[in-house]
Amino acid sequence: MELYERKFDAEKAGGIDAVVQFDITGDGGGQRYLIIREGTLTIAEGLHEDPAITVRSSLENFLKLNLGDANPMKLMMTGKVKVSGSVPLAMKFVSLFFGS
Repeated sequence: MELYERKFDAEKAGGIDAVVQFDITGDGGGQRYLIIREGTLTIAEGLHEDPAITVRSSLENFLKLNLGDANPMKLMMTGKVKVSGSVPLAMKFVSLFFGS
């Protein structure tokens, strides 16, 4: 989750008010969520009761994604990373943390 703290840009996040839930499987995985609101980022453990987006992945693919060793769109299109919820918000999220 450190990647999200490092890459977070309050200006780019302006106007986003959402919760992104991560459900990571495998040893070392777990459940965490990001709250992006009013240009701030909060990271918490566990399950959020009403996330706008839920991201499900194995720990292996989650690490590839976060280390830049895989294309986020390709992982989603091949089903290695599954995203449910708001598609427009998911695109903003990818742009916010994985865009150039």
